[in-house]
Amino acid sequence: MIPRSINKPCLPLILVLLFFSCVKEVDFDQANDLELTPVMSSSLVFFDESASSFVESGSEIDIIQEFLIIDLFTDTFIVENLVKAEFVFLGKNALNRDVNLQVDFLDDLDVLVHRFSIEQEAAVEGSEVFTEYIETFEGDTLLALKSTIKIVFTLRLIAEDPIPDDITGRVELQSSSNFYFKIAAAE
Repeated sequence: MIPRSINKPCLPLILVLLFFSCVKEVDFDQANDLELTPVMSSSLVFFDESASSFVESGSEIDIIQEFLIIDLFTDTFIVENLVKAEFVFLGKNALNRDVNLQVDFLDDLDVLVHRFSIEQEAAVEGSEVFTEYIETFEGDTLLALKSTIKIVFTLRLIAEDPIPDDITGRVELQSSSNFYFKIAAAE
């Protein structure tokens, strides 16, 4: 029912004006320009070893080793859209010895595809020495990372003299990874 205050011939005109006044031209092709750049972060490995971890029954232990099996790069979406990765290492050395962390990246045949090392200086007079290291993967190193199935972390205590049984202190190392993606809309 039409209210009496509106004239019947004016009603179509009002409806037409309302219809066209609410329309704005929309460019649906702009969806093709959409590009997402998410970042995914994850923990890698954590070491917290006391000095006594390097001595067993009076004998020096050469290395402490951990490994990580990763299946992240078996996903086609991740391999195609990953444009950069960073591995961040934060270390604290309270030992009076230098410490070395070697990180090896192995493919599905256990072939080494990438390696880097981090040196932590010895603590002096019980003070802690802090280290930060970032390994960035782009270009060829990113291709090597994408072929990685296993990461081996080897922690070595560098000693010129035999390690005494009463050595004190500890070495801590924590690591994380940041993966940078670029995802473009399909055309």
